[in-house]
Amino acid sequence: MVTREGIRRIAALSAIVIAGGALVACGDSSSTATDTAPAKGTSSDPSKESKSGSKGTGDGGLQPQGDESSGSPPSGDTAPLKVSGGGADQYRTEGGDNSIQNFGEESEESELEEAATVLHDYLVARAEEDWPAACAYLARTVTDQLDVLASRSGQFEGQDCAKILGTLTPPLPTAVRRESTIVDAGSLRLEDERAFLIYRGAENAGYAALMEREDGAWKVGALAATPIP
Repeated sequence: MVTREGIRRIAALSAIVIAGGALVACGDSSSTATDTAPAKGTSSDPSKESKSGSKGTGDGGLQPQGDESSGSPPSGDTAPLKVSGGGADQYRTEGGDNSIQNFGEESEESELEEAATVLHDYLVARAEEDWPAACAYLARTVTDQLDVLASRSGQFEGQDCAKILGTLTPPLPTAVRRESTIVDAGSLRLEDERAFLIYRGAENAGYAALMEREDGAWKVGALAATPIP
């Protein structure tokens, strides 16, 4: 059973695993990923920031770097979002850990589509290195955790989410960029203001992305999705 404390740990651990490793890689260098890959926009409105038309998602994975010679973000294509639905039964495994698949209750199809669109747009923003847009899709629990991790590093004091996320996100090879935006959403397991979006990513691999509802809208509740069988 996935408890509320378990949900908080998933969000925190996802941030720590990714951001912590990136901080080690960054060391004390004064240069950052955003120095060579500036964000494409500054709006905090996710609906205006998305370049994907709300189509395409990823594995909750990592971000590519831009063209170092031009200093511009990558412009590779992204995969279209698919919402096949069907519920959590298709992801359950006999004798396996089905705690996420059994979390809460199955949402309405419209709720699944809304959450899937937010997750997809977030992943596309990351694939395009549009850091302000990516941050706009993140839940406050995630941005707060980024602030804590950044303050411990000493080199990001006073920096906003876009600067921190752009620096902490490791590069993604060009060949993997489209794969990182593949999402076929099948289930949204909902309980109060939290949910797990369960989907198939590249090579039909299963993932569960933590989502949190803030001010009536879904936000992405972790930097990385959790692999499931």
